Amino acid sequence: MNVTTAVIFASGFGSRMLPVTAAVQKELLPILNRPIIDYVVADCVAAGVTDVIFVIRPNSHALQDYYVGNSGLQAHLKRFGKHEALAKLEETHHRATFSFVEQPETAGYGTAVPLQIAAPHLPKDEAFIVCGGDDFLWRTDGGSDMTELVATFAKTQAAGAMMALERPDAELSRYGVLSVETRQGSEYLQDFVEKPAPGEAPSNLINISKYILTPQMMDFVAKVKPDVKSGEYYITDAILAAAKQQAIAVHRASGKFLDAGNTAGWLEANLTVAAARSDLHSILQTTVPPQKS
Repeated sequence: MNVTTAVIFASGFGSRMLPVTAAVQKELLPILNRPIIDYVVADCVAAGVTDVIFVIRPNSHALQDYYVGNSGLQAHLKRFGKHEALAKLEETHHRATFSFVEQPETAGYGTAVPLQIAAPHLPKDEAFIVCGGDDFLWRTDGGSDMTELVATFAKTQAAGAMMALERPDAELSRYGVLSVETRQGSEYLQDFVEKPAPGEAPSNLINISKYILTPQMMDFVAKVKPDVKSGEYYITDAILAAAKQQAIAVHRASGKFLDAGNTAGWLEANLTVAAARSDLHSILQTTVPPQKS
C-alpha cells in the first residue's frame, strides 16, 4: 500500500513555551533559520510524501505563509532583486502539495482529535503518516527514519506501523513504553505501559508518536473515548485497540530524537543542528565550551 500523504498536527497553543508562543506558533519557532515543523516535513518528503495536511488552529495563517507563500514578501524580494532568497522560498513551496484543516476550539483535546478532524481529507485507498509538528529525528548520516518506517510498513504488510526509540532503563518511567513481540524477524506492538515503575518496563522502547495508519484503522480512531482522568482523546488508545486485532509493526528509530516543544528541548535541538554546520563551529566553541571531565 502506498504512503504519499502525511498529517502533521499544529493545532496546539504551545503553553510549554509561553510567553513567546502568545505571538509565534510553537511549530514555527526556529531551529537555526528553519522552523521546527520544516524538519518534520523534510523527513516526510524524504520518505516519498507528496501531500501534506496540516491541522491548525482557527484563523492561524503563519503556516500558509511559509508553505504556500506570502505575496507581499515575494513581491519585495522580486523588487529588490533578491533572486536567491526567492528561489529558496519557492523551493519550499514546491516540495509537496500543502493543505490546511482548521481544528475548532470546541472539538476536544488530545492527540486523536486532530486526526479525527483530518479524516475527511485522507486518501481512501492509501496509508498515511501521522506525526506532530514540534519534534523530529536528527541524523547526520544522510538517512531518514521516516523512510525506514515506510520500509518497515511495506516489508511487514501490517495494518499500521509506529516508531519507537530505545532509552536507558533509568529513563523509562518518564515515558509510554512498548510491549513488543518478535515474529519472523520483525517486531509488533502488543501493549503500552504508561510510565512504568522502575524495573517493571516491558522493554526499553518508548513511543515517540510517529505512525503509519491505514484507512481501516480510522474506525478505531473514530471510537476513541475520553480518558477518565484527563478527558483527553488519545491516539494511542486507537492504535492499541487496533493492535489487539491486527498487526502493528514497530520500527526502532536510529536518529537523535529532538523534542523542541519545550525550552530545554528547543535549545538542545538548535545546538545539535548547529553542531553539524562547519560554518558555525567557531561560534559554538566560543559560546558553548567543551565540558570538563
